[in-house]
Amino acid sequence: MTKKVAVDWDEQQIRIVVGEVSGKQTRIVDAAILPIQTAGVGSTLRKWIQEHGLEKSECLVAVGRDSAELRQMEFPPVPDEELPDMIRFQAVRTFASAGDSATVDYLPTSRTEKGVRAIVSATGANRLDPIRKSISEAGMTVGRIALRPIAAAALYQIILRDKTNDSTRSTLALIDLVGDEAEIVLFRGRDVSFVRSVRLPSQSPARVNALAGELRRSMIACGASGSPCDIAIWGTPDRHREELDQLADRLDQGQDTPSEKRLINPLQIVDCDSSVEPSVGETVGRLAPLVGLLVADEAYADRLIDFANPRQYIPPSTNRGKMAAMIGIPAAIVLGLGWLFWSQLSSRDSEIERLEAANATMRDQVKVADASVQRTERLDQFLDADVNWLEEIERLAEALPPSDQLILKQVSAQADSRQGGGRMVVSGLVTSPDVIDEMESSLRDESHRVVGDGASQVDTEDAYRWQIRETVSVETESVRADRYERIAKAAEEESATEAGAGGESTPDPDATPPDQETQEASKSASLNVNVQPEVQS
Repeated sequence: MTKKVAVDWDEQQIRIVVGEVSGKQTRIVDAAILPIQTAGVGSTLRKWIQEHGLEKSECLVAVGRDSAELRQMEFPPVPDEELPDMIRFQAVRTFASAGDSATVDYLPTSRTEKGVRAIVSATGANRLDPIRKSISEAGMTVGRIALRPIAAAALYQIILRDKTNDSTRSTLALIDLVGDEAEIVLFRGRDVSFVRSVRLPSQSPARVNALAGELRRSMIACGASGSPCDIAIWGTPDRHREELDQLADRLDQGQDTPSEKRLINPLQIVDCDSSVEPSVGETVGRLAPLVGLLVADEAYADRLIDFANPRQYIPPSTNRGKMAAMIGIPAAIVLGLGWLFWSQLSSRDSEIERLEAANATMRDQVKVADASVQRTERLDQFLDADVNWLEEIERLAEALPPSDQLILKQVSAQADSRQGGGRMVVSGLVTSPDVIDEMESSLRDESHRVVGDGASQVDTEDAYRWQIRETVSVETESVRADRYERIAKAAEEESATEAGAGGESTPDPDATPPDQETQEASKSASLNVNVQPEVQS
């Protein structure tokens, strides 16, 4: 697995997460939160990278909303390959900082017959060049420069949202609290619907009130006003539980359905070394975008807004050699197959005649076999009603609760001559409804269905106060399977008997007569058709 470093920073600190990445497999092996030294971001980062032997590693950088413009935009329905050019053209006209040299990337949020909706972001070289310079000073190469809230949303989508069955129940607000800022991502269903970053007061309750107001405005902007809104905050209970509870209380005002709320530790939802989390303390929630970058880097890059690798239109190119091969090779194969077919056609004629003669001979045999199969099936249907009621009653006796819990009043059994199988009706008295459940569980298996008619309480002073009536149905397939099993067993015993006799057809007068068990096995090899409509006890 390849080690990669995910980094983001603000004016005060650098956040670092190191992961081993291979396709969809990601393991977090190290993390750190460093105060920025006087020498700057590059020097501070280089010192830590050198101490951990990560020079020349690929670096994935997360940038905040202050480094890029972000808007929700709609476009006409066009093919996917034409969408990048259309979005770039519209962004250059709409975004204040998007000139001809700007980098534009986007994340599609929905596609319908009416058009395409996408989250579009643009930034200029004056923002990206300092980032590349700092990473170069640290001795690493830039692999991605991704938008921070979208990277956190990708982590939630990949690890949690895609595996949740009820993810379309309501709107979900995913919140990343970074200093005095809050990055809000709204999900509707399984997809990102709206992204916003806001400044917050530093003190509560004004901080919570401002965040609740921004959430309501965001829901109105994405068309989710009035619907339930679940809340998820990246962080730990020690740091964010109080804010989460207060925020949920404010959003639930005037709502019939309370919001679901949860705190998510990004290091606890991925494969992570046990030594990593203690090194970052209570601020572990700020690492969610970096963990998301590592998880999405190789297998889920389409869920990121990446300024280092923006989506681009790739014009189709014509490869004449490839085209000639695509036309010439199939043509040569067709000609070769045609020649082979005609060269072997004469030998196939005689083979066809031989097969036709063989088919004609076998048709009569097939008719005889079909008639035999039909007769056997009719006989099976008749014998399917031949339930071995003695075995069923023995099974019933073994499965019933003890006499201090159940008194059996009546047992009636009846075979179904049309559909096969049968049913046994058991009536009695029990001491409590729990005995009924125990009895039904004991009688029910793959071959028996148990249906109760309900229990009624009897006005009596003794312990048996509940009257029951249970119907035990014996499946047709079970009757047939048992019958064929007995036939096969009898046939095996008969074959063993004949083999023991040495294949002699003339009986030996000095031989010992077969014992009673052998005689009974021999008799059971023949079918005993005995249908008794009803047995009562």
